[in-house]
Amino acid sequence: MIKLSQKVLSGLGKYPKTKPKPENIVDGVNKNKKRFKARMSTPLERSPQKDTFSVQTNKNSKTASGKKKEDRRTHIGDFLVKSNMKIAEDYKSDLKRIALEVPGASFIMEANTRSAKELKSILGKLASRSEQFPERGYRGVIRDGVRATIFMPDADKNFPKVIKAMENKGYKIAKTFAEDVNGNIVLNKNGMPKMVDDIDIRFRENSVSSGYEDVQMRFEKGDKLYELLILPGPNYAVFKEKEHKMVFENLRKYKEDGFKNDEGAKQIINAIQEEFHTVTRPLYKQALDRDVLGSRNVAPEPITFTEKGIDTINKLFKSLKTLYRGKFEALPPSKRSKPDFRQTKNYKTLDMLENNLREFMEEYKPISQQ
Repeated sequence: MIKLSQKVLSGLGKYPKTKPKPENIVDGVNKNKKRFKARMSTPLERSPQKDTFSVQTNKNSKTASGKKKEDRRTHIGDFLVKSNMKIAEDYKSDLKRIALEVPGASFIMEANTRSAKELKSILGKLASRSEQFPERGYRGVIRDGVRATIFMPDADKNFPKVIKAMENKGYKIAKTFAEDVNGNIVLNKNGMPKMVDDIDIRFRENSVSSGYEDVQMRFEKGDKLYELLILPGPNYAVFKEKEHKMVFENLRKYKEDGFKNDEGAKQIINAIQEEFHTVTRPLYKQALDRDVLGSRNVAPEPITFTEKGIDTINKLFKSLKTLYRGKFEALPPSKRSKPDFRQTKNYKTLDMLENNLREFMEEYKPISQQ
């Protein structure tokens, strides 16, 4: 059972209600909120002529509220979430002022409606980090409790301006454990963990294979930690949310569920990932161009999978299921968890992930299939 320290319970307060103000809306962002429906394809999304922005509410809020009455084991954790929400509001107020001071920077309240991490995510990271880095303690495992996003072009070159402005407001760059390419902590000559500035610049050769680029850093102020993400603009943020939900999270689950532990399955999954990234890379580039140049100045050419790409992915999905069917049938009847492969957990998980990824394929299918 996880015990939370007194630090968790400090600084509690009610979550103040806020309203987006006109000055928070930067040029090129539609002032009328539009809900972004990630699973519906529209001509506007395929050939965008306008800048768009999405505000998503927490659909699980009612469910979470109901669970409090049923499961009192998490009610102490709710104090942590409420505390983080109060801290996040103060943090966003500072960022709003900082954005006015830094040339080219902007802060949009609608892009920061979810600045406090949810309880489920906090507890999940608490458990995993406690096993990985026990010496990091409370400050290590709750690093992402409060976070926010600001927009600024060429963040890889201009982020030092943000750091200077943050320092003027009493923040300082946090330190983190240096890690090697495998995620292992690097030690100094004296055997102690090596500490480095907690700044992650993911651009060009260091960008994510999906084409996603950003600058991510963490600050300290007092005894609290704050995450800051710098993106080029709101259109980029919208596609990031969409790609993360429809592609990234599903591809990551292949690893989380152990499929990549098998070398053959790993090669197939990597090939599936690359086919999806041939589409996400130009989509990220298009979103960047819309933020920098304005949507009216970006050629409205639809970005889609190719016929060959769709055929390749179909074959890869089939190969992955065939591989695990073979493993299942190679087992003696006494070792099989289910009488039929389609009833096994492996098949159901593979089928679920395939169907989830096919939603993105359907939205960006070749023009000839529309």
